[in-house]
Amino acid sequence: MAVRSSASRARRSPGMVAMASRGGGGEAAVAPRPEAAEEPQSSAADEWLLGVELPQPLKPALGSRAWASFSAALWQMSLIGVLAALGTLIEQDRTPQFYAKEWPTWSGIILSFGFDQMYSSPIFIGLLVWLGFSIMACTGTTQIPLAKQAQKLRFRSEKVMRRAAQFFVKVDCGAPQLQEGSLAGESLATSAAATRLDNLERALRHRGFVVRSREEDGEHQLCATRGLSGKFAPMVVHLSLLLVLLGGAAGIVFGASSEVIIGDGGVADIGQVLDSGRRAKGPLYEFFNPFKGFLDNTKLRVDNFRIEYRDDGEVDQFYSKLSVQDGSTKEQLISDEIYVNKPLRYGGATIYQADWGIDRLQLYVNDAALVVPLKPVKGEGGLRVWAAFLPSELAFAPNPSIVKKITRPDEGIVLVTENMRNVQVYGTDKNLAAILRSPNAKMDKRMKGMPVQFGEQVTVEGSALRLDKIVGSTGLIVKSDPGVPLVYLGFALMMPATLLSVFPFVEVWATTGKSSETDGNTEQLYIAGRANRNQPAFEDEMKAMIISGAL
Repeated sequence: MAVRSSASRARRSPGMVAMASRGGGGEAAVAPRPEAAEEPQSSAADEWLLGVELPQPLKPALGSRAWASFSAALWQMSLIGVLAALGTLIEQDRTPQFYAKEWPTWSGIILSFGFDQMYSSPIFIGLLVWLGFSIMACTGTTQIPLAKQAQKLRFRSEKVMRRAAQFFVKVDCGAPQLQEGSLAGESLATSAAATRLDNLERALRHRGFVVRSREEDGEHQLCATRGLSGKFAPMVVHLSLLLVLLGGAAGIVFGASSEVIIGDGGVADIGQVLDSGRRAKGPLYEFFNPFKGFLDNTKLRVDNFRIEYRDDGEVDQFYSKLSVQDGSTKEQLISDEIYVNKPLRYGGATIYQADWGIDRLQLYVNDAALVVPLKPVKGEGGLRVWAAFLPSELAFAPNPSIVKKITRPDEGIVLVTENMRNVQVYGTDKNLAAILRSPNAKMDKRMKGMPVQFGEQVTVEGSALRLDKIVGSTGLIVKSDPGVPLVYLGFALMMPATLLSVFPFVEVWATTGKSSETDGNTEQLYIAGRANRNQPAFEDEMKAMIISGAL
């Protein structure tokens, strides 16, 4: 086939380009290009989206185009972000005296606006509700109509194509030719324009377009679309935002977070711990909360608590071996060792390792077992210190287990510890008399050059003290947040939907016709298209597609 073509581009209007190709004479049938001869591969996803039944759009009401617009959503999310940052900066759930001391200038504003409980304050919740209604209104009044419009595949005439398209091509195809072997006088002819339209259809399908074609009044028409997912993706983004908001609201209304200190070997009721940390309380909570009584009579036991230290004496990590038990049957339901960044999860509750302390000392005084409770005291420079007072009648008795009454409560020895490795013993003269070493401590037992006695057993004023164990206590945060699955689901939908929303939505139309510039017998193929973004790349693709599929 000998085709003579020339292309010219003229500016029709801002953002619209028209391109015409003219040629004279040629064979009736056009051999398809290798690419056009391949098996068509239209987009299955777009085909499915064309058949999705969307709900009816909402009518704008109460100025929703202003308060439910994209710019309004940006303002709403910015305000929510500012308040969330303030909630991180300002200590939450403290007493009015604390804010008066720490924030003397702003304490009145903090307490008046509820910024001491930021995430459940009326302002913060009101902004979340407003943002939720804005998203729903934007979806119903804007995104659904746009998606329904994109679902409609319309055939267009040449005049409409020239008006609506951003890219327009006219291809002269020559006159129809009689088929080989046809009888004279019969109107059996092969349309070169129709053949080229078929080739274009194959090329479009190969590039992932959904294509529809028809023949009407002697004209062959084609319409195609690609990137329909880009029109549906904003609705999925809105849905994901609503899920995140619902998850956050569920966490505020029904969630709980509480910290508890449990000594080694101690037990706590998970349900009671959670109930003390409910974020929303009151009569409505008691009546409507579906999580009331959650994990009641489920026991949390600390089987072992230990601390590992670095060579310089600093805490490296602390570990709690926990077991969850049925309160009625005492059956162990789950057991695991937790540490910082490795929580225990059971039945909707998550237990985090958050703090530690020292609960008691297990001593032998003159070979008699004695348990000495410890209390936290203020150390120099904010150092964490625990101490206990052991009356002389117990500390120096041949057998402390038979002592019935303390008659000299102000006289005795003091036991002080800063860690779970050793205990300082101060005699009745208030001077350091010895250091008791924990049997579990990893250090040299002898430690030459010590100015005082050091070891697992020492003698203080004639009484033998032996340290069996320093018993710690673990600080645990117990949380329950029923909104977490919704938040995770929302973000799981948001990330791919946001990527899909940037894909261009492309429409292509084509129709055959007769030339009005010649004798009226010359066939022409009109091809047009438009894209909602990345127009230069779309035009380049159209050119390559037309050359490979239509010329």
